Amino acid sequence: MTEHVLAMTDREVPFHPQKAALLVIDMTNDFLREGAPYECADGRALIPRINRLIGLARGRGLPVVCTTQVHHRDGADLGMVRYLHPLTGSGKALVEGTPGVELHPDIDFDPATDEFLVKRRYSAFYGTDLENFLRRRGIDSVIITGVATHSCCEATARDALFRDFAVYFVSDATATVGLSDAGWGSYSAEEVHRFALTDIAHFLGRVGTTEELAGLLAG
Repeated sequence: MTEHVLAMTDREVPFHPQKAALLVIDMTNDFLREGAPYECADGRALIPRINRLIGLARGRGLPVVCTTQVHHRDGADLGMVRYLHPLTGSGKALVEGTPGVELHPDIDFDPATDEFLVKRRYSAFYGTDLENFLRRRGIDSVIITGVATHSCCEATARDALFRDFAVYFVSDATATVGLSDAGWGSYSAEEVHRFALTDIAHFLGRVGTTEELAGLLAG
């Protein structure tokens, strides 16, 4: 028997480039610099493509929102993060007031035009003013870039869908890390990334390349 797999198509998933916001997820030092606590080496390669999209978004007058995950020095806001991420729980990463939570210096962030959003969990929507910020500007679509594909980027895409924003997930402007064996085998960064993109395309929104998105924004 042939298994029929349902997948979203461009026709089924609305995306309005003229009413979109570019979300740059966690392109910060604690994820990108060499030897960082949560180093995502593939994330550094995204910077030119993300900067290109930032320029295109600004050129169209679209909001650009760069996020950072930050926790108080006393750990009062950690919650379950304390147990799931020992580096963060012990104060070795994502600590308020440290260089690690600052945007990587090569990201083309302009404080005069762009938004810098502090979040406490994976999703850029959870416990933040992001939804209100987007609604006030008439935004109904979000573009997801940054790190990591299967965690903070995917969580943001999922929460966007739950709030009825159309999602455009940029396949070559997102990156992740490999996963060690937790009982079901280990997975390389490429395998995690490919699976996450497939899952997102089936259940959360459109997945496309920087070049494809650039064409939509230019048009």
